[in-house]
Amino acid sequence: MSSDDWFLSIDFGTSNTAAAHSAALSGAIESLSLSHAGNLMPSGVFVDAPDRIAVGEHAANEAQRNPAAYIPAPKRLVGQPSVAVNGFIVPTSAPIAAVLRTVFSRAVALHAGQMPAHLVLTHPEAWSPSQIRTLTDAATVAGMRPDAITTVSEPRAAAAHYARSNRLADGAKIAVFDFGGGTLDVAVLSKNTGGTFTVLAARGDNGLGGKNFDALIRQWVDEQLEARNPDLLEYLRRDAPVGIRHQLDDSIRRAKELLSETPSATITAAGGGFHETFQLTRDEFDELISAPIGVALSLTRSAFADAGITRRDQLSALYLTGGTSRIPLVHRALQDIGPVATLDDPKTVVAQGALSSWLASSPQRPHIPGADSVMGDRFPTSPTDQLGGRPTAPTGPTVRAPQGWSDAGADSSAPTTPGRRRRGPLIAAAAAVVVVVAAGAIAAVTLSGGGDDSPEAQPSASAPASSGAAVSLATTQEQVLAAMPATLADQLTRCQNSSFTENQGVVVRCYFKPGASVVAGLAATDASDDPYVTLSVDELAARKVVVANRQGNFDGTATLVENAAKTASASIEELSGSKDYTVTYADNTKFLMVKAWNLAGVDQGKTFLSRSGLIS
Repeated sequence: MSSDDWFLSIDFGTSNTAAAHSAALSGAIESLSLSHAGNLMPSGVFVDAPDRIAVGEHAANEAQRNPAAYIPAPKRLVGQPSVAVNGFIVPTSAPIAAVLRTVFSRAVALHAGQMPAHLVLTHPEAWSPSQIRTLTDAATVAGMRPDAITTVSEPRAAAAHYARSNRLADGAKIAVFDFGGGTLDVAVLSKNTGGTFTVLAARGDNGLGGKNFDALIRQWVDEQLEARNPDLLEYLRRDAPVGIRHQLDDSIRRAKELLSETPSATITAAGGGFHETFQLTRDEFDELISAPIGVALSLTRSAFADAGITRRDQLSALYLTGGTSRIPLVHRALQDIGPVATLDDPKTVVAQGALSSWLASSPQRPHIPGADSVMGDRFPTSPTDQLGGRPTAPTGPTVRAPQGWSDAGADSSAPTTPGRRRRGPLIAAAAAVVVVVAAGAIAAVTLSGGGDDSPEAQPSASAPASSGAAVSLATTQEQVLAAMPATLADQLTRCQNSSFTENQGVVVRCYFKPGASVVAGLAATDASDDPYVTLSVDELAARKVVVANRQGNFDGTATLVENAAKTASASIEELSGSKDYTVTYADNTKFLMVKAWNLAGVDQGKTFLSRSGLIS
């Protein structure tokens, strides 16, 4: 790693997004300022068009003129392939990419315009591999190299932050209570002998968060207006423009936050020539929110029971994070079942912990003040390549990443052609938001256990592989290579199992033999690596990709190539403005999926498809 390298983590939240970075001067892990008001940025987006997406406060302001274009919580969309907004259908990764790109722009301004050398993204513990892939796809669209992206679950990141300041004995158990604006996640973790953490139990509620409390306060306001000024209530319900309603919502939110520090807060409702001010006390607020906090307490007890926690003294700490956890009643309710602990700003500790844990576990980590304080309490990670990610060549037996971690290739040991330089891409142009659609549909997943993927277990691809094997799900490297056209398989070498498809088929990453005719003259001249491919056989995934290739080109930047029978399709597109082109191919009769990287352009992609026998 260069002395100029810096690192970034992003906690993409339901209501707000936070980030941490290695500071430019000191190198210490610090929260990143994302707005003029502080370290948080609203996660909401305003989709004026697929290539024009506003973020944060700007998005909320624009929503006043066109509410149909506003997505207040894009994180809730993860799990569905696309979203209909403002008359457009855009991939779910598009609004997320806009949020991440905005964070990048804030961060690079503090680092002389240089993109981070590595990005760590957080996600709920319960997210599926395909949901995590949506997040990493969005980061790629936003301008990050896939091999420089790592993911970690939010409770693990919070635990890492806790471990920086607290020594834990082997076998010690802690709980993370993450109460945000839109979700509640509770996890119980145990410290292993090797210094890692194991998640013993996790429960969550994607419909419970600070926004529920806002709604309860609004009901209280409506009751007050019913008694004091029914005309204003009628106006707010029927005739008030979006801007007036947002003003009331903002007043309610500010009052809720203020009540964590003061015994009372003021709420103003105005519009249509009316004006009313109400005083909400903390006691009244506690009464309003007692029911949902009871639900949160019940969910926490259930998670504890799942982990075998039956007594308060079995936990070393019950660690609170998330903005909603700052509410005093939350603290009081949880004190009876665990030793409540908080550190720093609960809204940013997940981002800080994600970065500190990655830095502590990275084999090539620089010295970062504070990162080494985790010492033994750190999370191991391994170079793993998701289908569609850039490669990392193993230097020894591959170590499985623990559950909750995904690394699309953080190791920089992948072989490179002499004279070529590794480069960090510039922030992608706004139009790139909707480019990587077909790639996102290939739902490759995080390594989570099982399989033979060490170099010793890998057969060489030097010998020609037989083609034509009819399997609907290949679970071995031999099956994958045998299913490929001989004109492609014969020219591959250095093949390694890299990850799995969404249905647990194996994904194989291969380079081309020196002088391979299938890619002769097709390589991008300034790419960070030679052309390579990722290969898999998965019937269900292949069928999805064939359709996604046809339907995914929302802005005309990707080129669609199909065979005459329309049973195979490929999307050729530039990777986030980097001048490196990818080919994403699938066949819904042979169930093959091939992704080729580091080609020079669209014509070169078409030539590759023809030479390799994929589409003639």
